[in-house]
Amino acid sequence: MNVLVLTAHGDDMEFFAGGTIAKLCLLGHQVHLVLATDNTKGTFELTRDEMFAVRLSEPEAAGRVLGLASVECLDYADGELADVPLNVLRGQFMERIRHLQPEIVFTFDPWAPYENHQDHRSVAWAAMEAASFSHFPLYHPDQVAAGLAPWLVPQTYFFAKNPRDTNRVVDISGEPIERKIRALWEHTNQMALTVAEAQAQIASAPFDVPTITSLDPRDYREFIANRVRTGAAAVGKKYGLEYAEHFRRTRWGGTERLAEGGVPEDEW
Repeated sequence: MNVLVLTAHGDDMEFFAGGTIAKLCLLGHQVHLVLATDNTKGTFELTRDEMFAVRLSEPEAAGRVLGLASVECLDYADGELADVPLNVLRGQFMERIRHLQPEIVFTFDPWAPYENHQDHRSVAWAAMEAASFSHFPLYHPDQVAAGLAPWLVPQTYFFAKNPRDTNRVVDISGEPIERKIRALWEHTNQMALTVAEAQAQIASAPFDVPTITSLDPRDYREFIANRVRTGAAAVGKKYGLEYAEHFRRTRWGGTERLAEGGVPEDEW
């Protein structure tokens, strides 16, 4: 099975769906990642050129941990994706869908509330439309004329910072969560930023959290591992699992409601 992940930044997939992606890779499925931006604004210390130099090396290292088949970056400016017309980004995503012919697309949920990052919002809308209409030959017909056949995406899995209406739970206990953590560790600059941002927020507050403020941001491994385990345990507890991730899933255009005898359960 081919799986395509459409996201904005190098660590998005790992934080929101890393355990699920690891599980799919462990089962032998081909998972491809497309990043929309160059990830060059996520730092308090480095220059844009320094960040640009590792825009692919860190995601590729994380991809090797997870077992990804490919990693691609569209190189749009980080934090400025709203400047890219929706239909332009949709067309680029649709081209990847028609080329790779995925059975599942993972991306941000455009309907989830409280998303403060324009890159996430832009990817969400463009990816949702690309996955919804890639089987229509008159959408971006230049692609069809160039030899790419229309492709219907059977299932789309949506993730979000504040997910709503989740209807698909994935058990990531065991090796999947361990790979998720190790993959995040490969994003050296983003993980250091995660610690530094937490420290900056605490510094502006009328309290202290010494276990965080005393850290060297580059010594992030335990902090990231604890954050991942705590979040996945909270999701898992709702479903009687040790660790889990959950998604809002759409599939087969809702026609499964009409299926006689029901729909087989997922094997993963």
